[in-house]
Amino acid sequence: MSAAQKEAKLPVAVGRMHSVLLIESDPQLQRFWQTALTDGGFQVAIAATPDDALQQAALAAPNLVFLGTGLDGSKAVGLLETLRRNSPNLSVLAPANVAQVRQELNAMESHGAVTPASSLKVDQVRIAVTNALNLEQLTREKQGSDAADLQPTQFEEIVGTSPQTQALRRAIGEAIQADPATVLILGETGTGKAVVARAIHGNGLRQKKPFVVVECTAMPAALLESELFGYEAGAFTDARASKKGLLEVAEGGTVFLDEIGDLEMPVQAKLLRVLEDKRARRLGGTQDYAANVRFVAATNRPLETLVREGRFRQDLYFRLNVFHISLGPLRERKDDVVSLARHFVGQFSRAFHKQIHGLSFAAQQQLFAYDWPGNVRELRNIMERAVILEQGELISPRHLALGAMGLMTEDAIHLPEGGIALEEVEKSLVTQALERTGGNQTEAAKLLKITRFALRTRMKKFALL
Repeated sequence: MSAAQKEAKLPVAVGRMHSVLLIESDPQLQRFWQTALTDGGFQVAIAATPDDALQQAALAAPNLVFLGTGLDGSKAVGLLETLRRNSPNLSVLAPANVAQVRQELNAMESHGAVTPASSLKVDQVRIAVTNALNLEQLTREKQGSDAADLQPTQFEEIVGTSPQTQALRRAIGEAIQADPATVLILGETGTGKAVVARAIHGNGLRQKKPFVVVECTAMPAALLESELFGYEAGAFTDARASKKGLLEVAEGGTVFLDEIGDLEMPVQAKLLRVLEDKRARRLGGTQDYAANVRFVAATNRPLETLVREGRFRQDLYFRLNVFHISLGPLRERKDDVVSLARHFVGQFSRAFHKQIHGLSFAAQQQLFAYDWPGNVRELRNIMERAVILEQGELISPRHLALGAMGLMTEDAIHLPEGGIALEEVEKSLVTQALERTGGNQTEAAKLLKITRFALRTRMKKFALL
């Protein structure tokens, strides 16, 4: 047995069956490469054209691309750029001396022989692929080590590989370490402010304590005040018994003040006292209680502008803005779109008991080209609908309906022959109204000709809060 053959018998150092995408248009060479790779313990997906390769990559998520013949320089470069857009660390191997291999194969076939598994050329292919995968693993581990130095904590909820998302993970890690400092999260509607707030709580020292959400636009000031601080029996007409406030319910945990920019001035003053003194008092009460909570606030409104306009207290703004995190819109981090879409496909495939493994290349291209006015929330809603409608293994473009609901008008809404889910239409219209008004719920309610309370009810129903 040759040294090369002995080396080929060694197990792949990466320790599991790896997927190799073989791109080869020549049937003879395709059989040769496939034999070499399959017998070497690799899982092989075969493609003869660039379109086939993109479809196979979406299904197989290969660790390595074995680039054979049949693609000229520009086509090969374009294909690899597209593949690496979705998998930045993807390894690529292009065999040398293809002419010599072809000559050997022709000679063998002229004698009626089949390609022998012990061929020296086969061993060389296996060794080359093994070495490439080992190098790929070392590179990935090095990058992981570097990332760990910058990101002490990984957050499964924060999906994406763009520089903005990497910076966000670092900021969340820093916010966790800064407990009990108040955190202010800024970003457009649908960018995932609540997800970031939960990541801060769920990965910090308070993770076993309550996470309480206070929706600052959900109710009038007086009602919000009673819910936040609690009340004693007799504090007002319907207060027949004492009730704990959300600050007491959240003892030791985190209070998430969602859409803090909509908080009315009387409640702002009382919240400021809690932030400064860490104490609160129930309505109608005479004794303070300790507010042992961490505050995380979020808004899609420009608080500095509201301060200048006299609609938000400057001292409260300073108290909230001890540690701030800004979330960029999805249109500014397009590198995350496909990763997020795959994440949602997996999530909804499990929820709806479907066997959908990813997105077709055409679907990925559509997602990448779209401007995403509704940010991550819009992407999530679109992928949920696509998973519900898709009957194949990959999400296809026809089920994406990007921006399609925005084309509807009052006199142009027709019931399809096959019917339609009314709740799906309602959810889409509510989402569109919020997107058009930049998350301003009062204005969105006006567009839909309903009250803000009715809008909030629908937002809760469709998980749009």
